[in-house]
Amino acid sequence: MKYAYLLALGAAVFIGGGCVTEEGEEIDYEEDVYGLIEEIDEDYQVRGSCNAIETHSTCVDYVGSYWETSEYMKLNCEGVGTFSEDSCPYSELGGCRATPGTMFETIAWSYGYGGQPISEEDAQYQAMACNALETGAWTTPDELFLSQ
Repeated sequence: MKYAYLLALGAAVFIGGGCVTEEGEEIDYEEDVYGLIEEIDEDYQVRGSCNAIETHSTCVDYVGSYWETSEYMKLNCEGVGTFSEDSCPYSELGGCRATPGTMFETIAWSYGYGGQPISEEDAQYQAMACNALETGAWTTPDELFLSQ
């Protein structure tokens, strides 16, 4: 199981899909939530990372302003990987960008080396799962930095 990958997507699933109010009305992520947590400053900036490549072949970049305090990043990374104030090494396989453009944005990069190497075929399935989430978008380093 890719624990770091699941942690990064946990916030996306919690915030986005399948929430229902007490009255039984489904919450529309785009209308009801996204506007409240979207970033005003859209400059891409990695604030830190959680490296679990050695054990799980994943690394999570913390991007959104929520992660400005290293204490939050350290708590999120605790027991999963090694916290760093630097970004993850970028992977040609790509990564799942959870809640892009919001204060909680993270990117869980996947690697073909490390403790549980991810094949190109596995990365394709990860991309499909990520893109199926209302709050997820699969990205590659080229797509991320060439679009800025």
